[in-house]
Amino acid sequence: MQIGKILLVTLLIFILSACKKSKNKSPELIQANEMHLECMRIHENIETELIEKKQNAINNKDVSAITKLDSLITILELWEEGIIEVPGFEHEHHHEKGEHHEHKAEIQMTDESMLEYQKNSKQAIEELQKEINNQFK
Repeated sequence: MQIGKILLVTLLIFILSACKKSKNKSPELIQANEMHLECMRIHENIETELIEKKQNAINNKDVSAITKLDSLITILELWEEGIIEVPGFEHEHHHEKGEHHEHKAEIQMTDESMLEYQKNSKQAIEELQKEINNQFK
């Protein structure tokens, strides 16, 4: 009986220490998550803008604009496929009802690597936003 109590106490200590580690997020991980959320806001704005512009191009039968917009939409979709969520943070779902959404397996990387990845992701989505602004002034 005594061994059972010792195992139970050891298990509880292990569980509590694991929970404490996950709550203490590094400054790099916090910054990476802030960048990720900003990327997702930019993505949502770009997606809405491209859908509106494509609908206008379809209505105006502007084949050239439709082709450009289809290319930009494809680039946006490729960017979206490369998204890595920052582990340990709640994330938001911004997809339409019925739209497919999958969670990728958590990728193991250091906090510094995650921050660098999110910086690169943000730079890429901002460059796409500039390209859209340049092509459709």
